[in-house]
Amino acid sequence: FPSHDIWQGVFTGQRVVVTLPLGVLQSGAVSFSPALPARKQNAIGKLGMGVLNKCYLRFPRTFWDPKVDWINYVPDYSRYGQWGEWVSLARPTGQPILLGFNAATFGREIENWSDQKIVASAMSTLKTMYGKDIPDPIDSMITRWGSDPYAMGAYSCNILGSTPEMRTDLASNVGGRIFFAGEATELKYYQTVHGAY
Repeated sequence: FPSHDIWQGVFTGQRVVVTLPLGVLQSGAVSFSPALPARKQNAIGKLGMGVLNKCYLRFPRTFWDPKVDWINYVPDYSRYGQWGEWVSLARPTGQPILLGFNAATFGREIENWSDQKIVASAMSTLKTMYGKDIPDPIDSMITRWGSDPYAMGAYSCNILGSTPEMRTDLASNVGGRIFFAGEATELKYYQTVHGAY
């Protein structure tokens, strides 16, 4: 990554465990010499890398049912896929916090928005759900996984043209010297933290 000095340079070793996210491998920011085998390059190129961006909003008070953890919303067609899933953290944390998710096209689109515009968009949906008199958030935290140079996406996914065997190819070692790990190498539990472990 040219803008991140930590990534610059050549790293050599007798053996290496590569735990780079699939999105980083796909970006071309890291190269291997000699080049990786064709099957591994094919897996890197054909597995998908998805985005699931989060917007945490902390409010002065809970205005939703604090006993409900998952809140689903189906917007009208013009806003399809926008702010459809929410998680209340009120019960497990005791704090008035809502977490809104955005994936796919809209999840990528909002990465170019300011924090203020993302919060305003989230609040527009919450006001549709709970009424226009709900309080404004007092704090927020927003992810931008697709543009994070250390991730380049949130999780691997199966897309048209990919196969489960590609995860096995991605996980396979190269000559007993280069070993790959991480959620994208897991057949059963990809997309998860326990899959990464």
